[in-house]
Amino acid sequence: MRESPVISALDVAPYAGTVEPGGAVADEADRHAIEQLIFAYSYNWDSRDPVGTASLFTDDADVAFFLDGATEATHRSLGRQQLVAGMAARAEMLQRWCVETRHLMMNTVFGPADEDMVQAMTTAVIFWQQLPDHPAPVAVQTGYYRSWCVETDTGWRFRRRETHMSGVFHPKLLYPKPE
Repeated sequence: MRESPVISALDVAPYAGTVEPGGAVADEADRHAIEQLIFAYSYNWDSRDPVGTASLFTDDADVAFFLDGATEATHRSLGRQQLVAGMAARAEMLQRWCVETRHLMMNTVFGPADEDMVQAMTTAVIFWQQLPDHPAPVAVQTGYYRSWCVETDTGWRFRRRETHMSGVFHPKLLYPKPE
């Protein structure tokens, strides 16, 4: 077995952006609803529910991933259909490796993006466990999610989201291949 990586929350600091200033921030009820949306993303993803996770996004969502300090997106999904396909493939790969994920989402700050969207930036730490052989949770990724949220007829949804993460992205870098 490989040595467990050590992830420091400070490693992501050079990549962190700032919340855009200006305008009024959502009221307390809206901020609470958006925080619940952020938590629902974590619970759905950690439950390996790509359809449930993608349902938290608008049909025309734009989701970009920036890995290990990249300034250009390393992957992008446009629309809910692409999101479901990408999430399903990732969930299937993690399941083959017997890896359980846990998203720890904290320290959400709010700011406006424009008149119909609210911006939220959330610090995240992602943990993995390879069950049953390696049950100890290991922090494998740190970073933040930058979300632009809109209120729809069915509640708040992500219209645009950027994931900025550093760390381990494939189980083979941490665990022995399952039999």
